[in-house]
Amino acid sequence: MTSTEPFLGKMRRFIRDFRLIDRGEKIILAVSGGLDSMVMLDALDNIKRESQLTLSVAHFNHQLRGIEADRDEALLRSVALARGLECYVERANTRAVAEAQKLSVEECGRNLRYAFFDRLRSSLGSQKIATAHHADDNAETILFNLFRGAGVHGLSGIPVRRNDQSIIRPLLFATRKQIGEYAADRKLSYREDASNADRQYTRNFLRHDVIPLIRQNINPNLIRTLSRTAELFDQLEDYLKEQVGKVMPGLLVAGSEGSVILDLTAFRVQPVFLQEHVLLHAAREFTAREIDFGTVKTMLRVAGGETGTSCSIAKDAVFYRNRDQLIFLRNNRLTPFQHRIELKRIYQFDRFGFGSAASAQALLSTDPNIEFVDADTLAPECLLRNWKEGDWFIPLGMQEKKKLSDFFIDEKIPLFQKTAIPILVSNGEIVWICGMRLDERHKITSKTVRILKLEYTPRDARIE
Repeated sequence: MTSTEPFLGKMRRFIRDFRLIDRGEKIILAVSGGLDSMVMLDALDNIKRESQLTLSVAHFNHQLRGIEADRDEALLRSVALARGLECYVERANTRAVAEAQKLSVEECGRNLRYAFFDRLRSSLGSQKIATAHHADDNAETILFNLFRGAGVHGLSGIPVRRNDQSIIRPLLFATRKQIGEYAADRKLSYREDASNADRQYTRNFLRHDVIPLIRQNINPNLIRTLSRTAELFDQLEDYLKEQVGKVMPGLLVAGSEGSVILDLTAFRVQPVFLQEHVLLHAAREFTAREIDFGTVKTMLRVAGGETGTSCSIAKDAVFYRNRDQLIFLRNNRLTPFQHRIELKRIYQFDRFGFGSAASAQALLSTDPNIEFVDADTLAPECLLRNWKEGDWFIPLGMQEKKKLSDFFIDEKIPLFQKTAIPILVSNGEIVWICGMRLDERHKITSKTVRILKLEYTPRDARIE
C-alpha cells in the first residue's frame, strides 16, 4: 500500500477538524515549485472534486536566483496547464525593492509575495490562499522563536490559519518525511532550491544540525512534541487575547490612527503577565506589525520608568510614559516645521492652533497654554518653529541662558517629542516654548506699555 491514501485521509481530517475549507470555495494555491508546495498542489487537486473546490495556482518570482528562478516558474506553468488549472505569476526585482525600502531581502520578499496573493484573491473572488507550511517548518519556527526569547505568541508556532481566515496551511499536520514519501509515490516533479542547504541561514542550521541532534540524543519524536506544544501555546494565546479584550476598555483613554493612550494607573493594577500581553496586542494593533517579546519587555520598563521614558517599537512609532499615561505615537507626525505669523491674528495648523491679541491687563492663569508678554519686545512678524540644535533661551525667573536641549531633559520631554513643541521666535530670540516656559526678556514689567496675550492650542490636548 502506498502512502498516498493515508496521507490524503489525514489531510481530509486535518482540514475538517480545523474547518480550513468549506465546500464549494475558491482556493488559491501559493506554489513555489519546491517539494512541499507541489505536494500540496497535487493533494488538493486530488480532493477538489469531492469538495467541489475551484483551484488556481499563484507563483511569485523573486528574481533572486537567475535562471533557476525562471525554471521554477516554467515548471509551475507546465504543471498547471497539464492539470487544467489557471496559473498566475508575478515578478519583481526583490533585491532592488528591499534596498529602496531599507528592508532585508527575506522580509521584502515575504511582503511582496503576500501582497500579490492578497490582490489576486480579491480580483478572483477567492476565499482562501493555501500555503505549504508543514510540521517541520512549525518545529523550526518554535525553536527559532524560543532561542530568540519569544513569548507565548512565538511559541504557538505557525498558525493553522491567519486571523482574517484568508491564509490556510493544510499541510501543517505532515512531516517533511511524509511529504517526501507522498511525492515519491506520486512521482511528482519539483524543484530543489540550493539555498535550502546553506547553513548561513538560521533555519537551515536548525534543520540540518540542531534538530537532528535533538532527535538523536533527546527526543526522536521532536516534531510531534513541538506540534503539540504549539497547540497548547496557541490555546493560551487565544485565552490571553480574550483577557486583553476584557480589560482594554478600562485602560483606553483615547485612540486614533496617530496615537493610542492608556491609563497608567489602571494598567498597573493588572498582573504583570497580563500587562505584557496588553502591551503586545496594543503595539501589534498600532503598528500592524509583529512585535517581538524583547520589545515588550522594553515597553514594560518604560511603563515603570519616569515621565519621558520612551522606546521605539517600529520605524515610524514610539511608546512612552507621560505622567499617568502610556502613549503610542507615530513618528511621522513629528517632522520639522516652520510657520511665519503676524501678531494679533489666529492661526490653525495641522498639529496645533496659535493666536495672539492685545490685552488691557495680564490676568493670572493656571493654563500653561496661555501666556502674557510685553508686546513691544516682539517684531510684527514672528516665527513658530520646532526646536533646533543649539537653541537657547533665558528661562523666566533666571538670569543665565540655558540650552533648550538641557531644558527638555530637565522637563523629561522624550527625545523624539522635542520637534513637536512649537517655539515662538522674534528677531532671532526665543520668546516662548509654547505651553512650557516664557523667556525672561519678554516678561511683563513695570515699564510695559502694551500687553499681548498668547494662546497655544495643541491638537493632542489629551496628552498632558
